[in-house]
Amino acid sequence: MGTLYTRPYGFQIRVTHKLLPKDLWATFDTRYAAEAYMHQLEGLLAQGIVPQALLERASPKQEIWTVRRCVLEYLKHNPVPLSDQKLLDTALPGVATLATSALNYEWAEAWIVEMKRVQRLAPSTIRHRHGALARCFDWMLRKHPEIMAQNPLRLLKRGFATYTDADAEALSKSGLEVRVDEERDRRLFPDEEARILSRLGDTLDERVFFELARDTAMRMRECYTLDIGQVILAQRTIHLDRTKNGDRRQVPLPSPTVGLLADYIESQKAAIAAREGRLFPFWCGDRNEAILDQVTRDLSRAYAQIFEAAGVADFRFHDLRHEATCRLFQRTTLRDTEIAKITGHKDPRQLKRYASLRGSDLASQLW
Repeated sequence: MGTLYTRPYGFQIRVTHKLLPKDLWATFDTRYAAEAYMHQLEGLLAQGIVPQALLERASPKQEIWTVRRCVLEYLKHNPVPLSDQKLLDTALPGVATLATSALNYEWAEAWIVEMKRVQRLAPSTIRHRHGALARCFDWMLRKHPEIMAQNPLRLLKRGFATYTDADAEALSKSGLEVRVDEERDRRLFPDEEARILSRLGDTLDERVFFELARDTAMRMRECYTLDIGQVILAQRTIHLDRTKNGDRRQVPLPSPTVGLLADYIESQKAAIAAREGRLFPFWCGDRNEAILDQVTRDLSRAYAQIFEAAGVADFRFHDLRHEATCRLFQRTTLRDTEIAKITGHKDPRQLKRYASLRGSDLASQLW
């Protein structure tokens, strides 16, 4: 049985049950967090389950689960997308050795504060790391409720990643400023595109690679890992087997891109065969993550130099994904859901971020 008390310093709960070695007292900053924990614990006790964290208080010899162990168990039993795997890798340092018994609302709040004031991460990065670890803890709650009594990351209020006045004050003492989300909305102007293409004119691989990304909204890695067997010109389609989200995707090709690829494949037939079917020479075929990350960095650096030489220094290769998405909206009658199928966006909000439509282009469509 649980009881909630309002205290001057917050909200305190008391849970009494025959399965508990003694009455449980816990304090929370908000009523919502207190009630959520109390109801969740009561539900577990009603099923005869005592969370491991509570047993550890009475018996220090109980097996200890750390955050690292939870993450490894989660990765072992779930097809976790590569993007989440990388986020978990970056989130683990500093929290990996913490026991699950130490994970509470206070810890979750302190972890967010550290990412703001010590690591100075952008709010979007904080949300992504939080989301990846929270999904891991959600799975642990479902599969191992005896180990975790709650997911403290789900108790944080909406907007937790936004820098507060207190964060600004703490950072200002070190002469630092708060971080804000910076959404990229850089588009190519016709003269800029012409200058870039002129720089790529003598390098067939780089030019075709550029135009493929510009016309399909494919990510850089999706482009450079293409195998000739994935390009079905008769169906005007590229079949992607391994995407950032771990899903398969079919990408339709505009007519000019079909012709571009057909000419490229024909002219590079011998070179492609020598590369064992790999369409582009930028990658050796090894799918080791460290190698793939290095290829991405090398290509990003190479194209940054090309863009700078063309007088478009503030343009990035990934901006081509924004450009291609915008062209799908402007030059076709496809619906949002259909465009999301092409780009691979699962969240409509993410697709909206990539639709960096110019006001002047929209104005031309008005009466």
